[in-house]
Amino acid sequence: MLGQRGRRWARVALAAVAGGALALGVAKAVDGTDVTLKLNGKQRTTSALALRIDGKLVPAFCIDYHTSVKLDGKYEEGTWDESQVKNLGKVQWVLTHGYPNANSTALLAAAGVTTKVGQKRLDTLLYFGTQTAVWHFSDGVKLGAWEKGLLARDQYDVIQKVRDYLVKNATDQPEPRAELSVDPANATATVGGKAGPFTVKGPAGAITIAATGGTAVDAEGKPVTTTTNGGQFWLSADGAGTVNVTLTAQDSVSFGRVFLFTGKTAAQKLILGGSTGATVTARAQAGFTAPTPSASPSTPAATPSATPSPATPSATPTDSSPASPAPSTSPASNGGGLPLTGSPIATAATVGVLLLAAGAVTVLMVRRRKVRFTA
Repeated sequence: MLGQRGRRWARVALAAVAGGALALGVAKAVDGTDVTLKLNGKQRTTSALALRIDGKLVPAFCIDYHTSVKLDGKYEEGTWDESQVKNLGKVQWVLTHGYPNANSTALLAAAGVTTKVGQKRLDTLLYFGTQTAVWHFSDGVKLGAWEKGLLARDQYDVIQKVRDYLVKNATDQPEPRAELSVDPANATATVGGKAGPFTVKGPAGAITIAATGGTAVDAEGKPVTTTTNGGQFWLSADGAGTVNVTLTAQDSVSFGRVFLFTGKTAAQKLILGGSTGATVTARAQAGFTAPTPSASPSTPAATPSATPSPATPSATPTDSSPASPAPSTSPASNGGGLPLTGSPIATAATVGVLLLAAGAVTVLMVRRRKVRFTA
């Protein structure tokens, strides 16, 4: 297993192969920022820190409370793993929402602070509100209540409220990177759908998304033009073709990047509070194809039934017709008179009655004749 120094040399070699360079900085104390705080039960006087990177002073914070800082010492950009400092995901949230990255007015309002302190002194108070929140996660340092011997009580109150707000709301955020990348580099989709998701990894802060030939959208399909480290987006298009997207981060050395002392002796580990460095870019694309038209279901042709429906009477009588014909619904063939509505059964009954009567008369006459012959 590689030790810390071995991992650093491996990373330096990888950066050289990739054509990149690790940022170097010199630790500095910021003049006019001294404050006296009660930390872990003791009064301590401290000042704000910065790293001079390429001639620019960038705010920095201590993530190693129990080790002295090496002022004017050279520091090299490292990784969270190399620092071996715990809770850096929450520290990253503190840096994102604390000084100097958050709007001062918004930060004070969120922390429930009202103050008339001038801007320069206010910046110092916001810095230490952020620093004491960082120490809470990196080293478990407690900020004590105000007492005599500390800075002015109203100023101490600003630091304490900002610190409490940041600690209470912190959640884990991903480690920022010096380079910018997007995964996957290529995707496909059907017109009307979304290609992606594309996941972005890079520096902290806003990352610009510029799409051509289509639109970058969020998970709900709403257009987006920016994202952040660890963020995701999708691509959509109105027609078949290719959508290209370019992502841009202005500062490759961003807040949240760890800096480690390059000397042989132990020295305080620092984390960058501001951003600097070159602009970095990354690209991706998505191909869109037209949707395949769905086949229309065919309507089967009507097939005449070989067997007539029982409800439909046959138009032509057959020998198998019943002995008593059904009532006719056609006009009678009587020269256009009214249709026949009576039943043939009535006629047959009348004839039967007449035949019975004739038979009775005949029987009676025969009996009379027999009487005469025997008299």
